[in-house]
Amino acid sequence: MTHGADETAVVDRRETDTDARAERIADALEDPHCRYLLRYLRDADGPTSVSEVATYVVAQITDTDPDDISPDVAERVQTWFYHGQLPMLDDHGVIEFDPDSGTVRLADDATA
Repeated sequence: MTHGADETAVVDRRETDTDARAERIADALEDPHCRYLLRYLRDADGPTSVSEVATYVVAQITDTDPDDISPDVAERVQTWFYHGQLPMLDDHGVIEFDPDSGTVRLADDATA
């Protein structure tokens, strides 16, 4: 009669997975890069290039004019977004990220 124990283990694993996902999103939202990313997307009129968003984020964090941002610095943030934050936020329905076109937008239901 281990059937009940197996069901409990499955439920516990689901709760652990959900908790871990929620924690990853919370960690991402604590990062100022992600907060500026989401603020930019909230105010954008549709899909935006990741490079444009990365430049904006660097400008906000460094209190620098976007035209004065080094392409190397913007590219590092863009790479970090591509390989970490954007896929994770996309997986959780916060944004819609298209790595093939290099665009990102706030998910339709993320503003609700």
